[in-house]
Formats: sequence, structure tokens, C-alpha cells
Amino acid sequence: MSKHHLKERSSPPGIDVAGAAPASPEQLEDEEDARSLDLVQRVVISVLAMVVGGSISCVLALYTAFGRAGLDAASAIGLWVMAGVTGLLTAAVVLVINRRHTYSPLLVLGLLPMAVSAYWVFH
Repeated sequence: MSKHHLKERSSPPGIDVAGAAPASPEQLEDEEDARSLDLVQRVVISVLAMVVGGSISCVLALYTAFGRAGLDAASAIGLWVMAGVTGLLTAAVVLVINRRHTYSPLLVLGLLPMAVSAYWVFH
């Protein structure tokens, strides 16, 4: 790791590594721009992951709920479980991208397509 990279991680903004002199305004602006770019990149990748993984999960849930004319009960339940698994994986990926723990309560949001289609799968 470079000295500049260590400085960003180990000290608060405006404080030099030694703690004696504050950082220059140019350095503070560079650090702020880097954090802003990092945030934008995480948001874009998160939206991409939600669109791709969420669409797979939703399509599986919709197919098991409304398009099961040619499926037996075991196949429908298998696809329904796969919709839940892909939803959970998608939620976990988004949490990891945004530097959150995978055991967050937000992980349950990945089960929404499975929960919504449960009524039609079992009736």
C-alpha cells in the first residue's frame, strides 16, 4: 500500500499522519472526490446487480405462479425455491457491494418475489 493510501485509511480528514499539521485544501478536495466517485461506482454496480438478479428471481417467481400449466407440483416448488435462492443471492451481493454485513436484516428483501408468489404456487 502506498503512503497516500495508508493516510486515507488511518487518519480522519484534515489531519496529517503524524497528527501535527492539517492536510492542504487540495488534498481534502482530492479525498472528497475519490469518496464521491467510489459512492457513484457502488450505486451503479448495485443497481446493475439488482436489475439482473432481481429480474431472474421475479421471472422464476412469476413463471411458477402463473405459467405452470405444464409443470407438476414438485417442479413448481423447485422453481419457487430457486426464485428465493436467487433473490437471497442478489440481496447478499448488493449488501457486499455496499460494504454491509451479509447477515443484515435487509437480506430478507431478497425473498420478496418468493413470498409474493407463494399464494399462487400453493393454491
